[in-house]
This record gives sequence, structure tokens and C-alpha cells, in this order.
Amino acid sequence: MAPPSGTTFVNWNFCNSNVLLFVPAYILTIIFAGTLVISTPKNSFTRYASLPILAYLCTFVFRHGWNAFPLNTTGMCDWALSTFNAFLLFTTVICLEGVDETNAVISKPHNRHPPGYFVRLWRAMSYCVNMRAIQTPHQIKNVPAFDSKRPGWVPSRRRFLITNTAWFLALYLLQDMLYSQEMAVEDEAKLFGTYRENLIRRDPKDGPVTGDEIGGRIGFGLVMWSILVPLAVSLMYTFLSIVAVGTGISSPKNWPPVFGSPKDSYTLRLYWGKFWHQTLRWHFTKPAQFITHGILRLPKNGLVQRYVNIYLVFALSGLMHANQSYFMFSSPGYKGNFNPSEAWVREIIFFAIVPTCIMIEDGVQWLFRSQKVRSGEEKEGFVLWKRVVGYLWTWGIMILFTPIIDYPKFRARLPTFLPFHPLVILGSPK
Repeated sequence: MAPPSGTTFVNWNFCNSNVLLFVPAYILTIIFAGTLVISTPKNSFTRYASLPILAYLCTFVFRHGWNAFPLNTTGMCDWALSTFNAFLLFTTVICLEGVDETNAVISKPHNRHPPGYFVRLWRAMSYCVNMRAIQTPHQIKNVPAFDSKRPGWVPSRRRFLITNTAWFLALYLLQDMLYSQEMAVEDEAKLFGTYRENLIRRDPKDGPVTGDEIGGRIGFGLVMWSILVPLAVSLMYTFLSIVAVGTGISSPKNWPPVFGSPKDSYTLRLYWGKFWHQTLRWHFTKPAQFITHGILRLPKNGLVQRYVNIYLVFALSGLMHANQSYFMFSSPGYKGNFNPSEAWVREIIFFAIVPTCIMIEDGVQWLFRSQKVRSGEEKEGFVLWKRVVGYLWTWGIMILFTPIIDYPKFRARLPTFLPFHPLVILGSPK
């Protein structure tokens, strides 16, 4: 990816003094959301009337986040634009799920006594930032286990902190190394140039598709979706888990692994629903269900509502990622000339292609299952054959369309979001 923005140990471009406004503003917004949870009854008018206030507060926080990371484009998109997710999560907890002070998590006894106001407020605030609703009645599906061979096992606090600290250091060093790599301009243009993004619509003057280009596309897609993105998400998640458990404000059971096993990625549905991180699932699924059943009035069963709901979930995800791309290519830290509006459109298209491919995948599987095996049983090795085809299909789709949205980001050479570059001391980055 991009080389570090400087050669010093400290990345002085990580943020500026506006972060001292950004962080308190974010915390105050969470306090306001938590106060609504414990102070107003579910489905009350006050809750719905407070949504514009929450939207304003999230916009206010975003502005401070934008100003806090002017030269840290990646950090700005991750932190400032997280307010989009925050608003949807607040809306899900307060209005769509109707969590209130009678909720089992919020009202459970504290030291054998009914919880006081501040205990309930803290629990409500925790609910409002619990993106997977871990250890609550609303916990999402397919949360990975700490140990797949021992379901329900939770590590001790000491073991959790030792393991996660070691894992965080390894992730951080790997991230620093990967973001420290440079590529010659000629090689970049050859493999990841503007005219290498699309294999389907290609101008004849750009020449035929070469073996090097195909190899670069395959390698880039595999690395992007199996290493780079999981690495960035896991790094932040692991850091937050260490802080939360280390300070005693949370326990290890509230921080299960964020990613599932890649062996479950043999269909697109399983890739996004089981292997990929599910930190966006709850607050994307509930608004989508509200639109599907509450506004469009579609029945709760049937193919139409199923796929309308899937398209809406990916539309929300596409909107979030499109906004990230737009602000990424219009930020002060970006020095290129790629059109931010085009980046926005490309993200929307990508997140419309994915549910379409899932629908095709479901249709093919249904047709296949409808054809009865004459013997009434599947032959030995048949499942393995299906898995191989499934992996080729899933990763083939990701590899085919990923360059359209990610090649421009690769060429952008955006500054790294890491605050420190320890490998500089070792002399690795050049």
C-alpha cells in the first residue's frame, strides 16, 4: 500500500489538537443516547423526536473528526465517518429495538441491589456502542467462539490480556511493514493503472489483458480481502479490547473474535455472514427490516422480502463505504486527481453487485438441490467438490470487481493511519 507519511518514529500527521474536541463530543453524544435509553419508555414520542438531535450531534462530532485528521486520510474515514454507524446504532437501540431500563442487561442487580442511576446509565451507554450486541438478548448470529473446539469457553482476564497484547503487537508491526512498501511508478501503472481496473469493459487501445495483469489482480484481491482489510479491522478491535478489559470496564466474554474462519467463505452468503466481521450487521439489518416490513409492508416470509431486505442491508453498507471513498478522495491528505463522485458511484455499484450475486448463488443452489441424486445419497467426495467450486465462485467474484473500487485507493498513496512507526527504528522503511 502507501509508504508512511514520514520517516520518524512518531507520525506527527496522525492528528491535531482538534482531537481534544472530537473525543469529548463523541462521549457526550453517547451519554445523551444512554440517557434516552434509561429515561424514556420504549416507543415514546420523546425517543423519535430526539432522532434529529442525535443526527445533529453526530454531524457535529463528524465535523470535529474531519478537522482532527486533516492529513491522516485513512484515520479520518475510520474515525470521523464512524458517526454514520453511531447514528444507525443509536437509532437501532433506542427506536427499533426499544431497549429501556427494564432490559435484562440494564436492570440486573448490582452487588445484590437494584442498580443505581449511574450504573444503569453506564450499561445503557455500553449497549449503545455494543455493535454486535454481545451478551445481550439482541446478540447477532454467527459470533465466533474463542475456541472452535471448546464452544462457550472464555479465557481468563490475564490470559486474554497477554494473548491480545501479543496479537496486537504482531498486527501493528505487520501493518507498519505492509504500509511501508513502495512500488515503482512503472510497475504500479502496469499492474494497477487506470485502464487495468475493468476486465469487462475495456478500450482496445489499452491492449490485451496480460498474464501479469491477471496475476496482479488475483494477488491483489486475495491480499485485500484476506489480509489488509481484516488486519486493519482486527488491529483496532484488538486495541479497544485491551483497553476495555485492561481498565476493568469490560470483561473478556464481551470481546469474542471479530472474524470467523476463512474456511467458511465457500459461498458469498457465508463469506459476508459468517467469515467477515459482523460489526455492521445489527444496525444495518434492523433499519432494513423496518423499511421492508414497516414502510413497504412486505410480509415477513417469502422470497421478495428476503431479497429486498438483503439489497437494503448492502445499500446501507454501500452508502457508508461510498461516503468514506468520497471524503477520502476529497480530503486535504489526498494529492491525486481521481474524482470523488466517481469513487462514490463505484462503491454503490459494488455493493449492488454483491447482493445480485448472492441472489444468483441462491438460485443455482436451489436448482441443484431440486435435482435428486438417483441413488438418494450424495456420492463420497461430492461435498469437497462443491466446496472447491464454491471457493472459486466466491473469491472469483471478489477478485473480479475489487479493482474497480480499490485500485484508485492503491494508487492514491494515502498516508498511513498509524500513530507510530516502530520499524523506522529498525531501519526497515525506506
